[in-house]
Amino acid sequence: MKLSVDWLNEFTPLSQIPFEKVLDKINTSICEIDDVEEFKVHLSSVITVKIKSLEKHPNAEKLQTTIASDGSKEYQIVTAATNVKAGDIVPLALPGTKLDGKEILDSELRGVRSQGMYCSEKELGLTLESSGVLIFPSDTALGISVRKLFLWEDTILTIDNKSITHRPDLWNHFGFARELAAQLLLPLNNFPFQAETKLESGNDGLSVTKSEHAHSYYVCSIQDVKITPSNPKIKSRLEKCGIRSINNVVDVSNYLLLELGQPTHFFDRERISSTTFSVVKSAEGTSFPLLDDTTPKLQKDLLLIQNGKDPVALAGVMGGKDSAVIESTKNIVMESAVFKREDVRYTIRKTNIRTESAVRYEKGLDSFTSLPVIRRAVQLLKENGNPNIKVYEPQGFNHTESKSVTIKTNLSFLRHKLGKDISQTEVTEILNRLGFTVTNKEEELSVLVPRYRQNYDVTIPEDLVEEIGRTIGYASIQTQALSMAVETPIRNPLRELERRIKNFLALEVGFNEVYNYSFASPTDAKLESSQENSSLKIANEMPDEHSLLRNSLFPGLIKQAKVNQDRFETVNLFELGRTYHKEGKGSDLAEERRWLAILSLSKNKPNDLSAVELEFLHLRETISELFLYLNLPKFEWTKTTRNYFHPNAGLVLNYDGIEIVELGILHTRYADDYDLKRRAILSKINMEKLADVWEKQGRNSHFIPPSNFPQGQLDLSLLMNEKDSTESFASLVHTMKIPELESVFVQTIFKGDSVGEGKKSVTYRFQLMSYDKTFTQERFKELSDSLVETAKANGYSLR
Repeated sequence: MKLSVDWLNEFTPLSQIPFEKVLDKINTSICEIDDVEEFKVHLSSVITVKIKSLEKHPNAEKLQTTIASDGSKEYQIVTAATNVKAGDIVPLALPGTKLDGKEILDSELRGVRSQGMYCSEKELGLTLESSGVLIFPSDTALGISVRKLFLWEDTILTIDNKSITHRPDLWNHFGFARELAAQLLLPLNNFPFQAETKLESGNDGLSVTKSEHAHSYYVCSIQDVKITPSNPKIKSRLEKCGIRSINNVVDVSNYLLLELGQPTHFFDRERISSTTFSVVKSAEGTSFPLLDDTTPKLQKDLLLIQNGKDPVALAGVMGGKDSAVIESTKNIVMESAVFKREDVRYTIRKTNIRTESAVRYEKGLDSFTSLPVIRRAVQLLKENGNPNIKVYEPQGFNHTESKSVTIKTNLSFLRHKLGKDISQTEVTEILNRLGFTVTNKEEELSVLVPRYRQNYDVTIPEDLVEEIGRTIGYASIQTQALSMAVETPIRNPLRELERRIKNFLALEVGFNEVYNYSFASPTDAKLESSQENSSLKIANEMPDEHSLLRNSLFPGLIKQAKVNQDRFETVNLFELGRTYHKEGKGSDLAEERRWLAILSLSKNKPNDLSAVELEFLHLRETISELFLYLNLPKFEWTKTTRNYFHPNAGLVLNYDGIEIVELGILHTRYADDYDLKRRAILSKINMEKLADVWEKQGRNSHFIPPSNFPQGQLDLSLLMNEKDSTESFASLVHTMKIPELESVFVQTIFKGDSVGEGKKSVTYRFQLMSYDKTFTQERFKELSDSLVETAKANGYSLR
């Protein structure tokens, strides 16, 4: 949001305070400032001059040499403009001025000196396109800068919107000035809400149907308007805040939005079909043209303004095009209303239309401004080219006119929460400055909240603590050590386990941790088909891609991998998170499950299956090392099938018969759905089950004293069918109960013409260790022969 310091000064004399102090107070007690900028400061050196003489350039047919005066000094300017003549008053950019990134120089053009450049509307930023030099009215003062002429001499504050999302009263110049006046102990001019307006008797035929769909809704008939450009003051203030000037009627509505934070709307009286207005909910498929030149088909239960039977506006969001003010408008109907913020938010979500009005309504405005804004609008219309308008009495309703919020608290509560001994006088003075009404009874306080703060903002005693704290300055509150007993924290095995796993994956093997939203789309919910029926829909509807709570961590990891697949050769990710599952339709709460999910993108081409298989085995080895790191060595890998894994590329890890881990290569149909160009290897670990096993067995000692004798190893290469599992022979070897066997694993897998089509050569490595004697050649041969015999006896061929 942009704020004009010149505009703020109209309500409270900020110029009496050093500007740096004002900025500091805003940052420390009100909100964050993103930027402070002098508006169009580069035009300070563009001045108004009068052309005294004009003649052809001696050395160029298309150029002219002119003499211009600012009233005290003359300049020689060479120009190619054809629309200027002697006596015209035009803008002159003096040497040193930068326009469109180019610096104007005192230079020679074809041998004739030129001391600047005449400017067009485009070069001054007034229009996107223009032809010829801008010519000012004949009574324009000479020698003044264009900034001063167009009332652009101003400082613009850019406020961080997120820091005032709970303060709808600050989304306008008067409200912000009111807050600054309270914080800086300055007087406040309240004139916007005290505008005096002479009204004609009667309603000019207008009526409003009462509705529970709005807090307040008023319309007012205004006759004899004349559509013209706005005056310089209104036009410049709108421009400085980023709003384009349209005409003197529409601009008043936008000006009110920036001045008082109250959205309004004008209808052309001749372009509406009825004199009756109502606030209704839309039917499915309702459609009418909007001001942004779209005609969307609306969903059910969106808030509409209806004129007779015709919808004329999306309430609080955007008006209709067919009833808008146009150049021929003579009579208008002004609308001033406050809608429920929930209804406006719902409309924003369903239509994806977000306007300046909607942004303010969704914060929760109070209805007390609805009528004063009409009086202020009439005052502005008269000042802005319509002095002779006739204004009739507003018609409508206000359901929350008598609403009030009173908070009861006491000094001891405030002092305890603030951590500062603050007096009753100081509390009362601060709250009174901020617009609260305080009634004291010894140390008990009864605080009446001002109307502009009572909706969703200040409602409980803790809110008063915040008001006092930010006003006295949080820096003034002394830092003190907590006064509490030092107790041994309750041990959380799951958290301990998570930290150990993070250390291993991030520090030991170099994986990157990611965080994803807990929301998912219906497509995401179908990835793990066994969990699809337990998906939990969010009651407060989100966009379709965030309409469910996730039932799997895999889709989030896959989306992260998609984003990074073209940026990095190595993409190894993991996430610790929860999934949510609702079994049945009863009143029982949904179940949360804790998982660790891992994704590794292949570095090889998708059709290089041998290389991808080696990467798959490498990730399996990494997970095995994780279990050894957790002191859980007695695990077993077995083959499995999952709908999202490729057939023959799925494994599960069991520990004491409990399935804890699954591992596999993502099926290509799901990779295609998520636009993955590379093979993805996925794994997930059930953290609750792992924590239970780790707590019971991870602390047991599995230590085996090191042998005094050297380790040995054997390699054996077998020829098998391409689709045969490599785990089968390893499991077979374990059944042989070889006393020296420590481990067996696949060292390499080779496929090629030399081994034949549909075949693969698998090399197994056997780690051997003896604890009572040194290996002899005879024992090595005996073990090798037994392995070979076992392989042949079970149908395996040696290679």
